[in-house]
Amino acid sequence: MPTQTYFEMLEMLQAEETKAERVKHLCSVCLLSLDGVDKLLHLLSLENVNDVDTRLELRRTGGFCNRHAYQWASLHDALGTAIIYEDLLREAGKRIERGELLTRRGGRFGRAGLPANPFEPCPMCARQREIESRIIADFAEGFATESRFREAYAAPQAAGLCLSHYCQAANRLDGPPLAELTRLQQTKFEATQNLLRQIIEKMDAARSLGDVSAEEREKLRAIGDEREALTRAVWQMVGLENVF
Repeated sequence: MPTQTYFEMLEMLQAEETKAERVKHLCSVCLLSLDGVDKLLHLLSLENVNDVDTRLELRRTGGFCNRHAYQWASLHDALGTAIIYEDLLREAGKRIERGELLTRRGGRFGRAGLPANPFEPCPMCARQREIESRIIADFAEGFATESRFREAYAAPQAAGLCLSHYCQAANRLDGPPLAELTRLQQTKFEATQNLLRQIIEKMDAARSLGDVSAEEREKLRAIGDEREALTRAVWQMVGLENVF
């Protein structure tokens, strides 16, 4: 039975298909993963700052990783931040006092010769991986069983999945659905390549004309609708910022 996540992805794909205004052509799995983390952080801010189990987990993990710590800070929850980070700094102080951060006492080394993080992994990273896995499962199920989902994904306007999420979805499929997803993914990457080649050709053509004014040269170099391919190419290769 299709889930809420399935319908959210379908809605995103159909919006791309109809070229609705202000629609961003982005990997739907990336978008929903980021949205899921954002909802969890808002839930923490609204309800769980003083939850005993949550506070104990944050002490064990030293709070959030760099990325999720700044995502939390962007919520501008003054009271929640004060409560959580006063507690975290106290815990860090205890670990300093116990000498747990001194590498000369046999501590592990991490990046740039600094002590490795003595805390457990970021809890929000673990939640994000769980969210991402569920979304990928819903995508694969929808693609394998729902013709309208496949049709929306196949639309030329839909930019498809980033490379990592394509691989994760493909590993959940086999037979004709796998072959179809693979074909479509290659088609979508080729569409981006075509737009990038248009940009390259414009730049090369303008550069080769030596007898035109600077103003005319800039007009020749002007990038139109193909500009979207510049950011699309990046996220198709590595996913949206802060996803991986």
